[in-house]
Amino acid sequence: MIRFLKELYLTGFTIGFRLRMPEKLGGGWGPIVDAGKGVGLVWLIEFFILKGIESYIEIHFGTKFYFLDSTQWTNAIVITLALYLPNYYILVARRHGIKFEREEFKNLKKSRKFFLIASFVAMLLATAAFSIYSDSAYRRFLHIVPNQ
Repeated sequence: MIRFLKELYLTGFTIGFRLRMPEKLGGGWGPIVDAGKGVGLVWLIEFFILKGIESYIEIHFGTKFYFLDSTQWTNAIVITLALYLPNYYILVARRHGIKFEREEFKNLKKSRKFFLIASFVAMLLATAAFSIYSDSAYRRFLHIVPNQ
């Protein structure tokens, strides 16, 4: 199970790393930007999971925290760096993500690649659904639902 989660994490990086714009539209910006895109995709999923968890914590305590509030720019910057930099360090600086993308992912069987990509897409959709539902529950519970 741990191996699968590790491969899923590294597959997310690989998908982000390999997403490129066509050359006609200015694609191919280089490996530094590609690595940033890979880390950004992993960061995005972690951010939405954290945002959904925050909504349920606020519902439980019945108060508003300004932990991930978009109006508080300093909090948003700190949270972004706190999630992005450790991922960047693990995936790019320590080269775990680069090594997986270059050596291991291309040598996987097609069925295993398909399974990992499909699992990552399912996790991406589940994360989006969780984030949307938790925001909806938060708005309904605290005060933002209009009277009908």
